[in-house]
Formats: sequence, structure tokens, C-alpha cells
Amino acid sequence: MGIEVERVGHIGILVSDFERSFKFYTETMGCKVTNRRKGADGRETAFLRFGECHHDFVIATAPQGADVTSSQGGERLIQQIAFLVKDREAYLEGLAHLYKHGVTPASKPLVHGPEGGGGVQGSGSRSFYFLDPDGNRLEIYTDSVMVRNGEEFPREDIAEALNAFSKWEPA
Repeated sequence: MGIEVERVGHIGILVSDFERSFKFYTETMGCKVTNRRKGADGRETAFLRFGECHHDFVIATAPQGADVTSSQGGERLIQQIAFLVKDREAYLEGLAHLYKHGVTPASKPLVHGPEGGGGVQGSGSRSFYFLDPDGNRLEIYTDSVMVRNGEEFPREDIAEALNAFSKWEPA
């Protein structure tokens, strides 16, 4: 048996353009700034949060000469960073917000889980994958299939939500 982890505590990434990424994570993703500082070497770091925790996310200027721009399909040294949203309404509002901010999709909206099959039908969690300005793959998701006492607990299907985001296409 391993450590009993409840959820990801925080994630840190290196970025090629600190100001561009700082703006993306604070304005587009809605992170609050706990602390922002510049080190003696000139590299900047920001500790960001969504709630009351000191930080959920850290961005830092990449060391000079580091290659943080190459990627294959949005997967890099960090495979993805997933952001849980409260419910399906928040998920759909998030899709509209990301579209309005011109994010680069990495996939169409998906449903994961025993009935999802990777498409948009079923009772699994709703997920949308997209890229940040440096090509890191991000995900917003809600309604994960819960496992309680070793049994799957699928959520109900809602046709209205599926209909709303199945019509959405990236520009």
C-alpha cells in the first residue's frame, strides 16, 4: 500500500515567457496570486492558487537555454495538468470561457468512464484538453466516476450538457 493521496497538491512548470504565462494563468484560468518573486539570477516564480491553499500551481521562468517549446501533441515532460471544476454547469461555463480566450484545443470535449468510450456520450467524467501558451497540455474536468468501497459509481447522463458542448468547435 502506498501513501494515501487525496488529490494533487500542486504542480510546477517551467515557462518560456513568464509574463505571457502569468497572464494566461491569472486571467484565463482565474488563478489568484499568493506570491510572485524574482530570484538573484533574474528568473521569476509565481505561486498561484484557486482557493485557500497557499499554492496549487507554480510557474517559473525556464533556465536560459532550456528547450521548453518542443512538444508532440501537447504532451511534454508534464503529460497534463488537470483542473477539477465544481459541476457540469461550471464545466460548460469553463468551455465557453476558454473558447472566448482563444485557447488551442488538444481534443474535442470527451466523456471518460465505463460508458463514455472517449466520445461525448455516457455517464463518465466530462473532460476538455487544451494547451497553455508554452504547449503544456491542460484539462478541465468534472464528475469523475467515483470508486466507493471498490465499486464504480457512475453519474447520470445529461443530454442538455452534451448538446451544448458537442456543437462547439474550435476556431
